[in-house]
Amino acid sequence: MKNNRFAVNASWIMIGRVVQLGLTFVTTMLVARYLKPDNYGKLTYVYSYIQFFIPLCTAGMNDIVVKELADNKDANDTILGTMIGVRLFFSLISVICSILLVRLMNNGPLYITIAVLQSFSLLFQCFDSIMYFYQSKMLSQRSGTAYALAYIFSSAFRIIGIVLKKDIRWFAFAMSLDFIMLAFFLLLAYFRDHNHFSFSFETAKQLLKKSRYYIFSGILVVIYGKVTDIFLLGKMVDDTTVGYYGAVTTLCNAWPFILTAIIDSANPIIIDTYNSDKEMFYKRIRQLYAAVFYISVLAALGITLLSSFIIMLLYGQDYLPASVPMKIFAWSTAFSYIGVARTAWMQCKNKIKYETVISFFGAVINILLNYVLIKNFGIIGAASAAVLTQFLTNFIFLFVMEETRENASLILDAILLKGVK
Repeated sequence: MKNNRFAVNASWIMIGRVVQLGLTFVTTMLVARYLKPDNYGKLTYVYSYIQFFIPLCTAGMNDIVVKELADNKDANDTILGTMIGVRLFFSLISVICSILLVRLMNNGPLYITIAVLQSFSLLFQCFDSIMYFYQSKMLSQRSGTAYALAYIFSSAFRIIGIVLKKDIRWFAFAMSLDFIMLAFFLLLAYFRDHNHFSFSFETAKQLLKKSRYYIFSGILVVIYGKVTDIFLLGKMVDDTTVGYYGAVTTLCNAWPFILTAIIDSANPIIIDTYNSDKEMFYKRIRQLYAAVFYISVLAALGITLLSSFIIMLLYGQDYLPASVPMKIFAWSTAFSYIGVARTAWMQCKNKIKYETVISFFGAVINILLNYVLIKNFGIIGAASAAVLTQFLTNFIFLFVMEETRENASLILDAILLKGVK
């Protein structure tokens, strides 16, 4: 019965993400062609500042929300309402800080305008907690539908901008519109189901106590996973190169919604199994890691073989220099998403605080690798740094710490297909 619910829930998550990422992928490609590498690079470069503050505005809540909702079924309204309230407070701080940071880094007026328009996305991301509420209830058809509707509207907005020949500012706001529309449809579904929110300062204290490790580690993950390479390319090379790299990351990140759906649907079941059947818990952890790893390898092989064809078909001749770094960057996904899948093990084993240590190592090694490799090899160096960082951080470093060695062994078992049947 649980397996059937998992399959249905995962299917709805994938349906929503397929529509979302399919529309985003197509419209991003059209926008990139329309703006050309230089202007597309400006959008990508400025958004790297916005992304830096996403972990702060989530307040680490996304990493604990499923377990909290599962453990406190009679207090879901209070937990969810409190999470959204806390996240909204941190989001307001994040918006102000992101705009100030862009200004302090001596970027021009256009960059600041883009930052203001993009920063609205931070305010509305707090409502994605509703998505995790539906996942915990195995009712992801609600969030899947919300994703689909939201991105139909925001994609239409982008296409209208291209038809009307709007400038870069229109498309900067479009990045915020994604989250505005998603918030609207998630709230609509939530209230139509006769749910409500309530806020508790005591609950807020308890949640922040549990999520505090994830806030700092989340910032570090963003540094080594999404920001450093784009930021340094923008500062050390130029906006055009950032545009190429934006095309690389967009293409390589177009398919892992499959991994996200698998992980998001598996986590509640894995967490539930921990207290009832330890042997099954370890088996399911291995199965999850194996699925993430081998799906990623197959995708990376396909991207490596077809990168030039994909770039020419989707982005055109202007973006052909992105082909080689794309072959390299594609291999970062496997260990990147194994790091995401690690959350259930860390929570059940009460090892959350070690996420900060892992993320700190990842941030330091990524900054060093990016600086050295970008300085010597440009965009190819950035792609190589991404792969090396994910491999060293989410696999090798886990063997170094005694507290995470068990998890590293589970990953190795999964790669070798031991204990997965």
